[in-house]
Amino acid sequence: MAEPRLSDAWLATLQQGAARIAWSHAFALRETNADALEGERRRLAAELAPLTLGALAEGHPALAQGLMAWRETLEGQAALPARTPGRHDLPWLGAHQRHDPALADVRLWGHCAVPSWVEVWHLGGVSRLTWRPGLNLTAALRGLPENTTRGAQRAVLITPAGERHRRGIAAWNHQATPLVPGSRVMLELPPGVGDAGGIRRLINERLPAYLATRLPGEECEIQGVKGSRDQGVNE
Repeated sequence: MAEPRLSDAWLATLQQGAARIAWSHAFALRETNADALEGERRRLAAELAPLTLGALAEGHPALAQGLMAWRETLEGQAALPARTPGRHDLPWLGAHQRHDPALADVRLWGHCAVPSWVEVWHLGGVSRLTWRPGLNLTAALRGLPENTTRGAQRAVLITPAGERHRRGIAAWNHQATPLVPGSRVMLELPPGVGDAGGIRRLINERLPAYLATRLPGEECEIQGVKGSRDQGVNE
């Protein structure tokens, strides 16, 4: 008998009469990614502590407050449940069968209702903005206080599938960037912030990668796979 795949689990869910699934907000967490997430969350929070103190020492209290909000958000959210970045929805797996994982290699999987927000990690903290048709990154940033974006030159867009796209947001490198609900955006720390010890580059690379593992909504149906290691996820 063939080994069950994630696509088989999706088909079984549909056969059980599941409510309509928003495939754009489907996800899965592979075993190979699951155990490292808690450590990464802690490391990122720890790296933000000296960065916050440095901003205060250099006379940038607003930036220090924003970085503190980043740290508090990381500390206040559990690493699991999470997802492995990339598409794991049934239509995509059906068209890319070589990438259909064995169910035994999946820690959890599920889907979220399409949320009404776009989450922005800006230099003043973390904000969830109400999504509306036609919303783009420029309009979203214009809706924030000016000091929360000043000096930022690039942002990383994280799609509901966990794909990351680096985008220009300054006048000299601006790129049109549409947003869909459930997206996350992180403004990269600009030059002059955390340059010592390479902390700025570390945060600019690793924080978007971690945010790409967050679920693309809040109202989610999550299923754990029997036989996989339990990490306290509610099924």
